[in-house]
Amino acid sequence: LVPPGRKAVKAVIFLIAFVAVLDNFGFELTALVAGLGVGGIAVALAAQKSLENLFGGIMLYADQPIRVGDFCRFGDRVGTVEDIGLRSTRVRTLDRTVVTVPNADFSSLHLENFARRDFIRLHTILGLRYETTPEQLRHVLVETRKLLYAHPRIPNDPARVRFVSFGAYSLDLEIFAYATTSDWAEFLGVREDVYLRIMDLVEASGTGFAFPSQTLYLAQDDGLD
Repeated sequence: LVPPGRKAVKAVIFLIAFVAVLDNFGFELTALVAGLGVGGIAVALAAQKSLENLFGGIMLYADQPIRVGDFCRFGDRVGTVEDIGLRSTRVRTLDRTVVTVPNADFSSLHLENFARRDFIRLHTILGLRYETTPEQLRHVLVETRKLLYAHPRIPNDPARVRFVSFGAYSLDLEIFAYATTSDWAEFLGVREDVYLRIMDLVEASGTGFAFPSQTLYLAQDDGLD
């Protein structure tokens, strides 16, 4: 609120100084104020969009869905908020460009604030080869659950590993958990550690990961009677 507050104080000081100067030059302030009241209607109609942006900025200050420095998604784009002004909001995107969005439009978007999340979701589908035996599959399930339950950065609830489907070319296992961090870079390290350990478990079980493939069966018969 400090930057727009400074701008508002400067505007008030300038207005007071302007009125004082007019008073010193002998202008009739009563008539001037009356004229400004009539002209203010026309100005308000002409500045309708600016007033919308002003009220949009006030809503951003009041509700605080995002703050300066927050990494967020606005509409179909993501970036870090650099400034929330009285007219517009500036966001620096992942391409390091600066996007300026009018407050009236920005406040009406669906804003997803990544900076305020407490955990980060870890979710993936693990595809094993169809040659995997039931015992090997049970071994992978049990050992992966043990891995998640014992990991210091993953809470036990709701960590889960389930055999969910027979895929087109793989036996699919769903891994769902949360990492106890809100920092994306730290989450990448946790996820990398979990994935590397899962690779060791799959190798130790005697099976392997599936890859897109097709099996062709050749047969010679007389057909159906």
